[in-house]
Order: sequence, then C-alpha cells, then structure tokens
Amino acid sequence: MAEFLANIILKGQIECITGLHIGGSKDKFEIGGVDNPVIRDPKTNYPYIPGSSLKGKLRTLLEFDLGLVKLDPEEGNYPPSDEEPIATIFGSSTEDKPNGPTRLIVRDAHPSKDTVKMWESLDTELNYTEYKAENTIDRMTLAANPRFIERVVKGSIFEFEMIYSVYDIDGGDYIKNFKYVIRALKLLEHSSIGGGGSRGNGQIKIKLAEPFVVRKEDYEENNVAYKNSIKIETNYDKELSNFDYNIINEKIKIKK
Repeated sequence: MAEFLANIILKGQIECITGLHIGGSKDKFEIGGVDNPVIRDPKTNYPYIPGSSLKGKLRTLLEFDLGLVKLDPEEGNYPPSDEEPIATIFGSSTEDKPNGPTRLIVRDAHPSKDTVKMWESLDTELNYTEYKAENTIDRMTLAANPRFIERVVKGSIFEFEMIYSVYDIDGGDYIKNFKYVIRALKLLEHSSIGGGGSRGNGQIKIKLAEPFVVRKEDYEENNVAYKNSIKIETNYDKELSNFDYNIINEKIKIKK
C-alpha cells in the first residue's frame, strides 16, 4: 500500500528562442499554402504546447542521458524504457507497478497574456504565427521542393505546470527522483521541442517560479500552503542553473 504524502508543484515559463512548430491537424486548417500547421486550442485558436509533447520529450532525453534506450530487434525501433527511475517518474507500460503511481503530471502549456498581446499585433498572413519556408533537394535532378511550415514566433512565452507526487514508499529520500525532472529540463534547453529541431526550430529557455510543496495535511486543513499553490500570479525568476533543492527538502519534511 502506497500512502500519499505531498505534491511538489513546479510552475514555469517556456520562452521560444527560435520559432516553434508542434504539429496540428491539416484537415481543419483553411489557410492555403501551409504544409504543416501548428496545434491550436479549439476554444481560443491560440497555439499551445501539449503536456504530452513536453512530457514525452523530457522522458526521451532522460532515457538517452541515463543509457536506458535499447533497440527492439523484432520491431526495429527504440521503445520507451520501463526501467528505473523512468518508470516511476513518467509511468510504465506494464500492469505491475511495484513503485506505485506515476509521479509526474505535466499540464498543457498555454501562452502568457503578454504573448497573446504580441501575437495580436503581428504583421503576418497567418493567425498568431509565421511561415517558415523550407526546401528539400532531389539528389538526382537537383530540383527544389519547397514547403511551408507554420511556426509560433520567437519571443513567445508559454506558461506550464508540473506536479510531482511523493509517497511513503519513496523511502525517505523524497526528492531523489524529482532531481531527474530538473535534469531533464536542463537537457531540454540544450535540445529542442516540436518538429524540425535539427533545422533550427524549437530552441527554448526555461524560467521557474519557486516550487510549492503541498503536504497531505495542507489539503486537509485548507491552509496557507495550499492556498498559495493555486495563486494565478506567479514570479518566474529562477534559472534552472540556480535551482535550489534545499528549498524543497525543508518544505517537504513529513510530520510523524
């Protein structure tokens, strides 16, 4: 039996250093000439970053970093790893979960208010985005094959939230695996998100707010720790390179 102890709530911003492309449905995109549209919120029509895309890229980067990526000789591909700490942090495809529930939840990342204002003033033919023209060259005929990629413009900022859950089966070292989440975010800054990363798309910079720790008793008592964690206004002033784990160690001490 695994007993829930606390949630570590990590809020942050993803700034696009270069244009960002995360693909959407072309069937629902009516502007002519765009071969690869971005994904959009159907309610607002704003581009966003799906939590599944962000979580998947973090998982992949960490698997390679930890040397856990193995070739499946029958399928000829590299399936997601079910080894530790990946399975505990990101989830496992097997029914047997001896280490309890998946620890990490990643929310969809939506544009900040300032970003929406910037998008609305863009001088572009598209709705809040830009074209990027790319060419592929036929090696036999040397003929160019142009295509147009839709991208979120550089300077756009998306706000994200991750929740990392702590259980008593974590053996007292409650943030051992959480450190891998920060490690994966660091790797992401030196990689890319979305399509065309090797062609210049998807370079990002991450800033964080001070993490909140909401313990089991904080939910029960509806106290300040819980109420502060759901505030809308947040200061994103912490670089990944300066992340202080001691803050969480102090806040997460479990009362016996």
